Amino acid sequence: MKTRSFALGLGLLLLASGCALHSPVDEQWGRSYEASRAAQVADPNAPSSDAAVEGMDPKSGEAVADRYYKGQRNQQTRQAPAITITGK
Repeated sequence: MKTRSFALGLGLLLLASGCALHSPVDEQWGRSYEASRAAQVADPNAPSSDAAVEGMDPKSGEAVADRYYKGQRNQQTRQAPAITITGK
């Protein structure tokens, strides 16, 4: 009886945890592709054009790019954890 209730509880816990997981990636899945495709359809010759990208003023764009590159330079490299496999 104790084993049966444990198995039932474990099953319900696994079921509930599977339903509780929610990823923001799932909500945005494919949006980047759709946006790129829509931009290419709207102006197929955009890569050969020297026109500025609309949506952000140059000063803000420069500040964002500077912050990004400074963050990349200051980022520490991480060491992967060592995994040991024994054949006992």
